[in-house]
Amino acid sequence: MRLTAITAAALLALGTSAMAESPNLEPGMWEYNNKMTFQSDVPIPDQEHTNQECVTLEDIERGDAFLEDVEECDITHQDIRSDGMDYSMVCRGPDGTEMTMDATMHFHGDRANGTIKGQMETPMGPMEMTIEMSGERIGDC
Repeated sequence: MRLTAITAAALLALGTSAMAESPNLEPGMWEYNNKMTFQSDVPIPDQEHTNQECVTLEDIERGDAFLEDVEECDITHQDIRSDGMDYSMVCRGPDGTEMTMDATMHFHGDRANGTIKGQMETPMGPMEMTIEMSGERIGDC
């Protein structure tokens, strides 16, 4: 399972249910930083990824700000609030591997941050992954 897909899958939860109130996020150009660390029997180096994306008010109102469409994941628990969200999901890779993830996100208007914890069984043994995510609005689109 590609790590960028895992990160995108983790963000997918934001757009999968009706929301009573909009997330406290401002439209504009956002920059995201993700740091992934791994624990497994086989050493895997930490990975960092930074990207920028234009987020519109419509994206936020629809609940699909900050996400890419990842069809191989199912949301098993979700709580979306103005100030953040908690969710759990299961993602399946093309080789049949399954990863469970639990996440907590915090929304602060022009900033967002959160942590995702993932576990999966691999041909090399069990693996745990932690993603520390942060984002900030850096200007207009």
